[in-house]
Amino acid sequence: MNIKEILAVGDQYFTNGVVGTAIYCVLVYIFGVIIKKLVDRYVSHKINKHGRDAQTSYGFIKNTVHMVVNITTVFLMIMEVKAFHRLGTTFLGASGIIAVVLGFAAQESMSNFIGGFFLSFYKPFKVGDMINIPDKSLVGTVEEIGMRHTVIRTFTNSKIVIPNSVMNNSIIENRSLDIGKYCNFLIINISYASDISKASEIIQRLALKHPNCIDARSKKEKESNQPIVAVIVTGLKDSSIELRASIYSKDVSLGFTMLCDLRKQIKETFDAEGIIIPFPTQTVVLKK
Repeated sequence: MNIKEILAVGDQYFTNGVVGTAIYCVLVYIFGVIIKKLVDRYVSHKINKHGRDAQTSYGFIKNTVHMVVNITTVFLMIMEVKAFHRLGTTFLGASGIIAVVLGFAAQESMSNFIGGFFLSFYKPFKVGDMINIPDKSLVGTVEEIGMRHTVIRTFTNSKIVIPNSVMNNSIIENRSLDIGKYCNFLIINISYASDISKASEIIQRLALKHPNCIDARSKKEKESNQPIVAVIVTGLKDSSIELRASIYSKDVSLGFTMLCDLRKQIKETFDAEGIIIPFPTQTVVLKK
C-alpha cells in the first residue's frame, strides 16, 4: 500500500481517514496542552509578582481558559467523525428549539459563571480571606473562586463548596479587609454582689499582658487617654451584670486564641479575688 492508500483507510467514517484523524487529534491535543501551560506560566508569574491580591482574578482567568480549551479540543476531535457532521445537518433545522432547551438547561451554570466573574472582578473577598456568611452560619477561609463555585475551608478543616450565584447574593462579612487590626468582644457575666470596677480592672490587666493584644487606638483616642482595652456594662440581667471588653488583635485567628486564654485566666483570677461568675441554681424543697 502506498501513502495515499494508507491515508484513505477509514475515510468513509473519518474526515481525514484513520491515520490522518489520529495525527490531527494528537496535534490538537498537544496544541491545547501548550496553550494551558502558557496560561499557567503567565498566571503564576502574575501571582508571584502581585501577591495574593492577584490570585483571585488570575485564578478565575486560568480556570476559564482551561475550560474553553478543553471544550474546543473535544469538539474539534469529535467533528472528525463524519457521523457527527450528518447529525449536525439533521438537527440544523431544529436549532432554534435546541437553543431554547440548552438555554434553560444552562441557565444555572451561566448564573454561576457570571457570579464567579463578578466575584473575581469586584473582589468583595479574595483567595485567602476569612469570611463569615451569617445566613448560612458559615465561617472559613476562601481557598478557590472557580467558574461554577467557591471553595471555603472551615475551622474544622472541611471544604464547603458553594455555587457562585449563592455567594453573589449573600451578605458576607470579610474579616480580612482591615489587615492588622481586628476587634474581639469578650463577654463576661458577674454577680450583683461583685465589684464592677475591680472586675473591669482584672479583665484589662490580663488582656494587656497577653501577647496577642495590640494597641489599635487612633491618635485622637491616645491624646484623650482612651484605654487600650475598653470594658463597659452591656446588660443588667436577672441574675448577673454583663461586661463586654473590646480587645484588638492582628487578625481573627490570633483573637480567637487570645479570648480562649483570657477566659481561663479571668475565671481563675476571679475565684482568687472573690468575684463571682453566676450560674443557674435551683432550690428543691421536699415536703412530707
